[in-house]
Amino acid sequence: MNLAEFAAAARDLADRASATLARDCAEAGAKVFLPILRSTTPVLSGKLRDSETIDAVSGGGAMAVAEISPHTVYAAFRETGGTITAKRFPQLGNPDVGFFGKSVTQAGSHYAERANEAAEGPVQVAMEMVADRFFADSGL
Repeated sequence: MNLAEFAAAARDLADRASATLARDCAEAGAKVFLPILRSTTPVLSGKLRDSETIDAVSGGGAMAVAEISPHTVYAAFRETGGTITAKRFPQLGNPDVGFFGKSVTQAGSHYAERANEAAEGPVQVAMEMVADRFFADSGL
């Protein structure tokens, strides 16, 4: 390969990287992150864990983002905690678990924060593997 051919191949590689590499890395990272998130998610019924999905992978060029989130009304409450106050009923609870009074404060479990910490290394490895494959398949 002469210098002109090498330069053309390098430009082609740069164009392909700009078009897909960041998104491919973000998608691979999301696929690794989701099971780690689910492993840290508090489980009572499994509804919160089952609601966690990869919602989107967007971006291009040198920057892409994967959006992963739960889809239950109480997800933020489980993460950060807070106080629940009875509005329609005289007190909170039910006969199976007991009654708690008019309001109850619960500490957050910070499960998403723990997932972020646990996933940092594995997500980086997954993205590096995508990049390594991309450049290995380039022929340069």
